[in-house]
Amino acid sequence: MPDIDPQIFSISRPSLGGYKAFVHRDMIVETYRSAAGQMVSRGSLHRISINRTAHGKYAYRLGSGAFRKIERPPFTLGFQPAATVLEVDGDAADYISIFQSPALYSGIGGSRFDPEHWDSDALSATTDPTTLQVALSLAFAAEKSGRADLLLMQHLGMALACCVVKLLGAKPEAGDRPLTSDNLRRVIDYIENLLGKSDLSVEELASVAAHMSPFHFSREFKRAAGMAPHRFVLERRIERARLYLADGKETLANIAYATGFSSQAHFSSVFRRLIGATPKEYQRSVRL
Repeated sequence: MPDIDPQIFSISRPSLGGYKAFVHRDMIVETYRSAAGQMVSRGSLHRISINRTAHGKYAYRLGSGAFRKIERPPFTLGFQPAATVLEVDGDAADYISIFQSPALYSGIGGSRFDPEHWDSDALSATTDPTTLQVALSLAFAAEKSGRADLLLMQHLGMALACCVVKLLGAKPEAGDRPLTSDNLRRVIDYIENLLGKSDLSVEELASVAAHMSPFHFSREFKRAAGMAPHRFVLERRIERARLYLADGKETLANIAYATGFSSQAHFSSVFRRLIGATPKEYQRSVRL
């Protein structure tokens, strides 16, 4: 598995074509076409797999159970709990594989989400449109060139975890601690001071907000601020960039990095999407 620490997840599988990946400590997103053959995997993360093309042949076993032959039509979601060995023997198919922290799922599903003790039938489901859309968004972000936006990937990852918990039959557990106005102001001040930090994460912001879980923090932040943390940070970065552009003393590349974007191209794309003009067009208009 390219670039993935085997201490986090070890996997042996057939050759992969068109492999792309986003790799972070608590989340990995892969897209690829797997050749026919056998796979054996185990790790410290939950693994969610969605086959984008149908399998004509598919057999698997979890743990020490017997192999089972099943139908696996397109867009079937399979859930492999952390620390559980999965063995698969199947023909070729296109895949999205997403590896996520068990702590994220425990924070969302609570005691009702206990996949390690579920029957294997409960760990597979036909993907609903919302879950599929979130998974495809993660795959698209992993496939595009350049470094993916960490906050966006974490936001999508939490959305996926909520979808998967519901899809597999558990309801997300409600948090009981609101985000106070003082904590909200502390988080906003923290964001303003660190807008140039490209790897600003939801976990980091949740820690500033009196050590909330990332999922609970994101929900409470949206309730208090009217938008998700990722969107709020994005809009604050664009507002800071508008000040730089009006001042006219910095290059577009310097403005991009000063406001936390991974590249000038990424900055220009987001700016145009939110403002309706390119950075250069906006700069000409304000200077006129």
